[in-house]
Amino acid sequence: MYITKMIWSIIFTVILVALSLKIHGLTLNYLSQNTAKKFIYKDFVKISAFLIGSHLVQIILFALYYYISYQTHPDQNLFGGNLSGNFLDFFYYSINCYTTLGTGDIFANGPMRIATGLEALIGLVLIAWTATFKLSYLFKNKN
Repeated sequence: MYITKMIWSIIFTVILVALSLKIHGLTLNYLSQNTAKKFIYKDFVKISAFLIGSHLVQIILFALYYYISYQTHPDQNLFGGNLSGNFLDFFYYSINCYTTLGTGDIFANGPMRIATGLEALIGLVLIAWTATFKLSYLFKNKN
């Protein structure tokens, strides 16, 4: 039974990782095609806003997965710590995982540990991708 739960957790997490990559890739593609070739402050703000929005969508997707898992399996002790079980708890927890902040006041148990670990990995990669994109925009246009 535990193996089955772990397999489903891995499958859903892989789907969330793929969605995160797709969302972020589409956002970066849109921004590359719709920003000026020279540095314009307005475009830099647009880039920042769109990329933060992309990260928030990904965080919300993971938070929804945690929230739905918690609500549909309340007896399985999937999460512990300072948790009341509302969506905001899981949104906060997802931000902590995605940014690798890891304050530890809410923590995952059992099969959810795989999902939260992979969320931290994908968050690290996509935040680095964001920084690289923004820096390349600044350096490329610094003429």
